[in-house]
Amino acid sequence: MRALAFAQARAHAGRYVASILAVVIAVGYIVATLTLSSTVTASVRTSLAAQYNTTDAVASGPDVNLGALRSVPGVSAVAEDVAGYVRVDSAEQGVSYGDVLSVSDSPQLRWQSLAQGEWPTSPGQVLVSADSGIPLGAEIIVTAANSGESAADPSARVVGFVDLSGSAQRLGGTKVFATPEQAATWAGDSATREFRIVGDGSVTPDQLVERVAHALPADSTVVSAESATDAAAAEYLGGTDILSTVLLAFGAVAVVVAALVIANTFAVLLAARTQELALLRCVGATATQVRRSIRTEAAAVGVIASILGVGLGIGLAATIGAVATAADVPVPLSTLTVTPVTLLVGLVVGIVMTMVAASAPGRAATRLSPLAALVPMESKPEHVAASVIRVAFGIVALLGGIAATVMGVIGQQVMVATVGGLLSFVGIAALAGRIVPALITAAGGVLGRMIGSVGELAAGNAGRNPRRTSATALALLIGVALTSTMAVGIATVKDAAPVAMDNQFPVDVMVSSSGSASLPEALGTDIGAIAGVRAVSGLVNADLMLDGHGSLQGYGVDAAQVKDVLRTDISVPAPGQLVLSPADLTDYGLGGGDTVTLRGDRGPFTVSVIEGVKGQPALVDRADLAAASTPTIDGYWVRLGTSTDEEALAVTDRITELARQIAPGSDVQGMTEMRSAIDSILDTMLMVVAGLLSVAILIALIGVGNTLALSVLERRRESGLLRALGLTRKGIRAMLIWEALLVAGVASVIGVVFGLVFGVAGTASVFGLGDVSLGAVPWAQLVAITLIGGVAGVIASLLPARRAGMVSPVSALSS
Repeated sequence: MRALAFAQARAHAGRYVASILAVVIAVGYIVATLTLSSTVTASVRTSLAAQYNTTDAVASGPDVNLGALRSVPGVSAVAEDVAGYVRVDSAEQGVSYGDVLSVSDSPQLRWQSLAQGEWPTSPGQVLVSADSGIPLGAEIIVTAANSGESAADPSARVVGFVDLSGSAQRLGGTKVFATPEQAATWAGDSATREFRIVGDGSVTPDQLVERVAHALPADSTVVSAESATDAAAAEYLGGTDILSTVLLAFGAVAVVVAALVIANTFAVLLAARTQELALLRCVGATATQVRRSIRTEAAAVGVIASILGVGLGIGLAATIGAVATAADVPVPLSTLTVTPVTLLVGLVVGIVMTMVAASAPGRAATRLSPLAALVPMESKPEHVAASVIRVAFGIVALLGGIAATVMGVIGQQVMVATVGGLLSFVGIAALAGRIVPALITAAGGVLGRMIGSVGELAAGNAGRNPRRTSATALALLIGVALTSTMAVGIATVKDAAPVAMDNQFPVDVMVSSSGSASLPEALGTDIGAIAGVRAVSGLVNADLMLDGHGSLQGYGVDAAQVKDVLRTDISVPAPGQLVLSPADLTDYGLGGGDTVTLRGDRGPFTVSVIEGVKGQPALVDRADLAAASTPTIDGYWVRLGTSTDEEALAVTDRITELARQIAPGSDVQGMTEMRSAIDSILDTMLMVVAGLLSVAILIALIGVGNTLALSVLERRRESGLLRALGLTRKGIRAMLIWEALLVAGVASVIGVVFGLVFGVAGTASVFGLGDVSLGAVPWAQLVAITLIGGVAGVIASLLPARRAGMVSPVSALSS
């Protein structure tokens, strides 16, 4: 039977194209994802290893110092590496955040590559990355990111550039390189230290690690250079595992869709060979042998398709890496890495997926008796017991999912709503065998009245085999539903997010001080004089203790002034009042009208609690706050008088420049810029997700074409009879095209409706149902998704329809 299986595979190689395409696409996606993940890991490790190339041991600990290390026998040189998180302010790039890293004074231990300029040799001299956009000779201000303050002069001059091409160090913001002493001063509390040690060759690296560890205090850590590289790589790659998991989740969607397509494809192939398989049974082959032969065919298809898929995935990964490198994308993809695990996963997924998907059609092909299978093919009704179990499970899952979604929306618990959406989708998938045929029948009735008998025939054919039709529709429905959910979710988030931002940051521009430093009153006066500024109000950070309830973070404001700068109707405190948002009231266990005592560094004061709007910051009156804490201006709220986003951004830039001159280290946040950035991120996310889901949709459309191919095979005699009765070739083709449009159209409509409901529910679970506007739903996009699904189904049907129209009535009726 094995020889027969391989002979069948060779004889009907063309019929396996659809299955091979589905497997190749799904496996290629997964292999490309795994290869890119391995490439990033290898590239990061390679770039970080450069820091330890000349190193034999690495030490760290609170009491480690250069003198103790240099006195250890066998040590030739030691470099102190200091790193910390800083805020960088430059005239060319404005305010940015990143890392300050030290440069060793020993050329032997410098791992950086100097692209231009000279090495820093004294305080006030720095290197920056060559792609930072900061020119040579520029003056910059560097302060600790966590406090905005520095114990030394924060100004520095750029004396050179470091080439970080292909390095993991390009990630994570601006990079500034200075002497160890300067780096430690700027980094402040965020500073971390480690010491790279080079041996003199008298002992092995392992022996040197032991010697150094023995000479240092017990709380010190000493590791080899390789271990230090592994630890650094693990720290840098902490987020890539999450990204790989997300990408593989989309790959799982593609695998599920491909499995549905493969199952239908093998149903096509085995339906064409039903009589041949029956004849094998008649001449002595057992059902087990026939099933084994089918599994062997599936394995052969899976092996070939998986090998092609692995090649496609590696090729895609190499292409993406080359394009990213050429485009100077700051992601390390310089070392293409294909691991044995990646190859094994690709092969196993493809082969197992193909064999599992082909098992159900294989069992169905041998379920009939040999003599019954020798008669012309007829569609068989679904087994009633199996149908009842599936329907019961689907109803329970759907109702449970709806309940969980409603609970998530009411309680604003996004994870509960997400679980509800997944359960609901499982329920819809289980009920697809009932929902899809019913909707096709309904749509077919309308189609029949519109175009006549061809439409009635198309509707009848589409509903003739509910299980196969629903599986075909489900494959497309998955991709359409996920795409629609993301489109609706992102559009409604873009509408709801500005409202939430306005409540939390109810002004156009916010100027904040650096750490404990206050802002001069002259800054507020000068900001108010800028053209395009309508009003300015100073505020004080309220860092208080709420008696019996813990700490309270908020702002002290002047009610008369602050009303002029607010762009939303948040609650403003009068003297003797404390305004808290509903969420804060819940957290503190308070209610409107309660009287509480607040304590500052100069004493307590009593206030009455007022309930504010959702998301707004805690506010107290500035005069009340002045009696309990030091009265300093910690920030300014600014209202602009501009009419366009472009004008708002220009005025914000002028405020930023003024703040840099009068209060170096202060931070300026423009809400217009933040909203634009959020919109850009959401739009990019939608494009990426739509691109990833297009893989599943492409595979599903292959399935639509295969279902129609099966229809052509099963209804060959019927088509011949229709031709004999007067239906033209054009009518046969139209019947199949309308059938494809019904299946794809119904799947697209169900998917879009699902996406509409659960996209809105997802946004409501984050922002609250009251903040979600149906006017923000992208109706045009949903219509476009529905039309694209239907048109794509029609395109997938063209080849089967053409083949059906070419069959002559005589040859069809004589088969």
